[in-house]
Amino acid sequence: MTDILEALVARAVAGGDDGADAIAALYDELNDTVYHWVRFYIRDGHVAEDLCQEVWLKVAQNLSKYRSGTSLLAWLRTITKNTALDYLRSVQRRPSEVLYADHFELDRPRFDQNPEEHAVRRALAQAVASHLQKLRPAQRQVLTLRFFDGLTPGQTAEIMGKTDGAVRTLTVRALRRLAEVMPTGESSSELIEELLSAAVGDRHRVVGTRVETREARAHVATR
Repeated sequence: MTDILEALVARAVAGGDDGADAIAALYDELNDTVYHWVRFYIRDGHVAEDLCQEVWLKVAQNLSKYRSGTSLLAWLRTITKNTALDYLRSVQRRPSEVLYADHFELDRPRFDQNPEEHAVRRALAQAVASHLQKLRPAQRQVLTLRFFDGLTPGQTAEIMGKTDGAVRTLTVRALRRLAEVMPTGESSSELIEELLSAAVGDRHRVVGTRVETREARAHVATR
């Protein structure tokens, strides 16, 4: 994916009709990620959409300044963060470093849930958001990138300057730590196991022992 993005950047910098098509392709590939990044600071979805357009305008204007071979995602994330912070300064608001339940999209209704189960799910999503602040910075960052930004392990590794394997290991350890500080209960265990399964991927499914929360360690067997 990195090679594809770099090729699109090169085409965009070259300009012309093909350059415009390359910018459009970058937008299609990365705009959802940009939107999630903006929403970290901006809760109003309509404002966030407007700021995304501003981000892409800045990208188009400054793409020639991007140094090929460095992290495109990190470069894009910096532009996005600065755009959001500039907006907050313009309306004299302080940036929020608090994650909300809807940042993680863990509280969305599912077809197999009744209203009571959805209420429990939303409460758990809120607990995840609040307890995330208790993790170490690197643990908090990797979970934010993976589950809030929706980045792959490879993309997360690019931003954090780590290998894919190191990101996977850090993600699992961060989720184990999150399990220790989450409220006790079967639902919390199921949620952490769901996140662990997503973290290790389809080829390395979490199997075996159940994850215990707060007072017991999270035990995970993988293959």
